[in-house]
Amino acid sequence: MTPSDDTPALTDNQRRSMAHGAMRRTWLIGGAMVAASALALSACVPATPVPETMPAPTPTPVATATPAPTPMVQAPASWRDAPITPGDWSYRGDASNSRALFTAPGGQVQFTVACERGGGPMIRLWRPTASSNAPIMTITTTESVESVSASVQNGQAVANVTPRAPLLDSVIFSRGRFAVQVADTPTLYLPSWPEIARVVEDCR
Repeated sequence: MTPSDDTPALTDNQRRSMAHGAMRRTWLIGGAMVAASALALSACVPATPVPETMPAPTPTPVATATPAPTPMVQAPASWRDAPITPGDWSYRGDASNSRALFTAPGGQVQFTVACERGGGPMIRLWRPTASSNAPIMTITTTESVESVSASVQNGQAVANVTPRAPLLDSVIFSRGRFAVQVADTPTLYLPSWPEIARVVEDCR
C-alpha cells in the first residue's frame, strides 16, 4: 500500500480554499516587494535643493550737489551819510504798466521801479550797467539789506520782485533814503519818495 493510498482525497472546496490561500500569499509577497522597491528608489533620488534667497542689493547712494552758500551781503560803508544821488523821481502810467523813474539832471534814467502786468503783475527793478554778466542787485534800507538775482537786458540789470515782497515795503518806508548796488556800477543813494509806493500799489 503506497503512502498516497493512505492520504484521503481532497474535496473541491478544500482545493479552492488552498488555491485561494496560495494566491493571497503571492499577492502579499508581490505587494511587499513592490513597496520595498519604491522605498529603495525614493532613497536613491536626491532631494531637490531649495534655492537660497539672495539678499536685496544695497542701493548705491546718489551724490547730490551741495548748493553754494549765499554770499554775505553788506550795506555800503556810511550809506546813510553819503550824499543823495542827484536827480528826481517821476511817475508814468498807462493801462498796461506804470513806472517810477529816477532821472539824473542830464536826463538819463538811473533807476526804475516798474509795475508790469503782462502775464501777471510783477515789479521789475531796472539799473543801467556796463556789465554783461548776470549781476546781483543789493537793496539797502533802514530795515534790511537784501540781494536779488538780476539779468542783463539791453544794457540794464533787471531784477524781478513779487508785488507783495517785504523788500518793497522796506524801500517804501525806509527813513529818507535807500541804496542800490550792482557790480561794476556806481552805488545809488536814492530818496524814498511817494512815486515808488504808487507803482507798488498799482501791482497789488
